[in-house]
Amino acid sequence: MVRAVATSNLRERKKERTRATITRVALDLFARDGFAATTIPAIAEAAEVSPRTVSTYFPSKEGIVFDVYQAAIDRFAQRLAVRAPGEQTFDVLRAWLHDEESIQLGAEAALVHHGASKDDDFPRLREAAIASDEDLWGLQRGYMRPMKRHVARGIAQDLGEEPDSLPAQIVAEAVVSTLLAVNAHAAREHVATTEAFETALAFLREGLSALET
Repeated sequence: MVRAVATSNLRERKKERTRATITRVALDLFARDGFAATTIPAIAEAAEVSPRTVSTYFPSKEGIVFDVYQAAIDRFAQRLAVRAPGEQTFDVLRAWLHDEESIQLGAEAALVHHGASKDDDFPRLREAAIASDEDLWGLQRGYMRPMKRHVARGIAQDLGEEPDSLPAQIVAEAVVSTLLAVNAHAAREHVATTEAFETALAFLREGLSALET
């Protein structure tokens, strides 16, 4: 029984290492050669695995960059759904970001952390690839649409508006754009996203206050 558990753990760690290697080399290639020009066989060769292995871990090439987004967005939606009476969407957003900093680790991280090593800094590798490639930049905005919908619903409740109202849509668009800009800034300046977000949050609150008056 103990041997079976140990074997299972070793197998899982091997899978994690393989996934991390594929992710790292793919992000490097996307930043260097461009997303469209980088093929699955090229990623496989750089990662020293077969193209089939790459496709097993990542059924789509864009998933190498963005498959970590959905789980994080789902956690925000869940947190927003159970927020306390009177708790504002911006407060939920801030708490969610701080939670994500401890949840997102290794190759599964999109949020820029404090003190990550150069060789294991997947958020900064992601941001470098996105910043250098227009295709990835556009895809990133598409992957963030669910986040915009969740924020719009939360802000609409805060304001007593409908989710498709102009104020809710303006704030939701601003929040998503701010999150992306702050994470990219954190990657460039070697600070944590949560740290950079504190400054941006003050501007977002001011904007919301203006809409409420």
